[in-house]
Amino acid sequence: MEAECLAIEEEEAEADNWMTPVIQYLTDDTCKADQEKAMKQQCTRYTMINEDLYQRGYSTPLLKCITNKRAKYILAEIHEGICGNHAGARTMAAKVLKAGYYWPIIQGDCAEYVKKCAKCQEFDPLHHIRPEELHSIISPWPFAMWRMDIIDPSSPGKGQTKLLLVGVDYFTKWIEAEPLASISAKNV
Repeated sequence: MEAECLAIEEEEAEADNWMTPVIQYLTDDTCKADQEKAMKQQCTRYTMINEDLYQRGYSTPLLKCITNKRAKYILAEIHEGICGNHAGARTMAAKVLKAGYYWPIIQGDCAEYVKKCAKCQEFDPLHHIRPEELHSIISPWPFAMWRMDIIDPSSPGKGQTKLLLVGVDYFTKWIEAEPLASISAKNV
């Protein structure tokens, strides 16, 4: 009895992707005559391991270089996959690098992906709103306007008071505080 396996199609190699000249230079030491010096400098950042191209970094491990088609899949998986949280472009680029992948235009691709994500655009925190001048709250005389708030301290005090009612006068910034065991209209 033969075990059933899902057939996986191998990714078709892109005929001319960004890695082709680098791989040719590293394997055959060949490139166009006018690009000799530039390729030599560029290729010092790359290495070949088992026919795969890796990018070296100063303080990072080797990053696997990938094609644009594979990059789109990785962006989708990191942005909205099983562990995705619809992060912004810079965070997503950092996650791609942390996952161990590299291609030259990571930042731009991440920015474009986030711009095209409907959920990211719908739930954007609207930080693009123009700033406005701050408006002071002016009280005409002392104790005319108050602000009240309830604070929930961590440990109970005397008489099982566990809440604190705080009132602040807008004009003088005078603070009044009253400990309470429970919040009710009568207590406030």
